[in-house]
Amino acid sequence: MTNQKLKVLGIDSALSACSAAVWNQTVEASDFKLMSFGCVETLAPMIRRVMEKSGLSFCELDLIAVTVGPGSFTGLRTCLSTAKGLGLALKIPVHGVTTLEAVAFAAKREYLHKVNNHLAVVLETRRDDLYFQQFDATATPQGKPMVKSVDEIVDILPNGQTSLCGDGASKLFATLPRSRYREIQKLKNIDSPNAIDIAQIALKRLEKPLKAEPLYIHPPAAKPPESLRIIRS
Repeated sequence: MTNQKLKVLGIDSALSACSAAVWNQTVEASDFKLMSFGCVETLAPMIRRVMEKSGLSFCELDLIAVTVGPGSFTGLRTCLSTAKGLGLALKIPVHGVTTLEAVAFAAKREYLHKVNNHLAVVLETRRDDLYFQQFDATATPQGKPMVKSVDEIVDILPNGQTSLCGDGASKLFATLPRSRYREIQKLKNIDSPNAIDIAQIALKRLEKPLKAEPLYIHPPAAKPPESLRIIRS
């Protein structure tokens, strides 16, 4: 069976949306909902509805693709545990896709001839900083995912024509110096990962898949009290 004929279930609940899609050479069925909370209760029923709409049974699936982060702790655990549980039950592989590359892929898909030489994905952390990664016009990563303050990202944005996307793009764009307005554009309606893109990304790199393990690039918010730390020699 060729890569293109594989039936893939894409899943995401890592950030501010919840989505599921079945890809079988094209989109068989999909659902997408913007939501900051409630992914735990929403994702499983959404997957069932999408599978029913696709006309495929779960046992016909060949692969599950899921977002691995960066994102919220609860959202990531929800989609990863759901994907791994299905993969184990169905005895099929589960491959990972980062939230940043999923948004970059969507930008390339929607703005194929309008994406500039530099593409910057900026996603909300729900804190004072932002997730950030640079890509080229083909959505190929040009650096590692990172978490930076708005001012730090402004300082490291590449020179020249650049396209911004992601749900943190507006916050970043608002802080840009006027001297950069002409060379930086903000792409509309490219805010969150979509399961349709997640399925396609996983299909494109079957030879070198990304492990379905959480990608945490933000320091943990909870730390053990100093009095309880274990000092090792």
